[in-house]
Amino acid sequence: MNLFSRKSVASVILPSPSSSSPEAFAQNSSYGKGFYEPGQYHVALKRCENGHDLASQLCEMFDERSQIEMAYVNSLKTWSKKWHGELVKSQEYGTNKKVWDQTVTTGEQMADVHSTMASNLSDSIIPKLRQWRKDNYEKSLIHYKKTKEFEKDFDSVQKSWTKLLDKIQESKQSYYQACKTLKQTEINERNATDDDQRRKLADKVDVAKREVSFARTKYEQTLKDMIDQRPHYEQQMAEVFQRTQQFEKKRLDFFKETYSEYGKSLDINNNPILRKMYDDYQQNLQTHDSQQDITWWDQNYGTQTNCRWPEFEEYREEK
Repeated sequence: MNLFSRKSVASVILPSPSSSSPEAFAQNSSYGKGFYEPGQYHVALKRCENGHDLASQLCEMFDERSQIEMAYVNSLKTWSKKWHGELVKSQEYGTNKKVWDQTVTTGEQMADVHSTMASNLSDSIIPKLRQWRKDNYEKSLIHYKKTKEFEKDFDSVQKSWTKLLDKIQESKQSYYQACKTLKQTEINERNATDDDQRRKLADKVDVAKREVSFARTKYEQTLKDMIDQRPHYEQQMAEVFQRTQQFEKKRLDFFKETYSEYGKSLDINNNPILRKMYDDYQQNLQTHDSQQDITWWDQNYGTQTNCRWPEFEEYREEK
């Protein structure tokens, strides 16, 4: 039987935040080890603590995205303002100018789309994340209360179990030592040079055999005690573990809700601003008529304009 020493929470190495799949946990030092072994539950405690840091990382990520969106909003507005001004000063005319102006207007409308996304992140998603983190990761001194609660319960369950494992280890060592003593005594008996010495050693061999038998029985009994107590121990450990599972599931479910809320802002098909932008643009595009524009130009600047032809003008004396 392999017995393991207790481990502190800090000694359990979990994957870096960049790990993106369950398979990455194969790199964890606790991966594949028996959960019911002493101290192995600390990996479950570390997972609870990680939830706080992961929530912070998600907040940071969305905050960066919000800043990126606002920077894009400002750039779009600057671009739109510039080109509205350029178009006013330009020599463009007619329906082509109207559609060009609407093209520039899409920058303002798209800025509204991204401004809405930035506001959704900064005013809704991020505050909810921060509040959830605060509500679920209340701190007591240097530990989170929930983690400390789980640790206390795990320790309580493992206390008597660890004592039993220590008892097994001691009885095992006693049995092995008795076996070594018996073997050495038998060797000494075989190597004895006179009968008197051989008789004395034979007595010692008998005593050593009884010690081996006694130690073996004690060793087997402690193992039997462990087998008898194991179902109850596993049940108690599983009950605490399930509470850590529920705590983690709560985090994952909340993250999913957060992703879903973010996803709604990405739904182009249901975005009223984008729908209006597209409809306005298409309506303006339908008014584009190149023939109308060149006819207008002809009427105002071309062959259809009124020309002043030279006529005879009577001389008028200047006064």
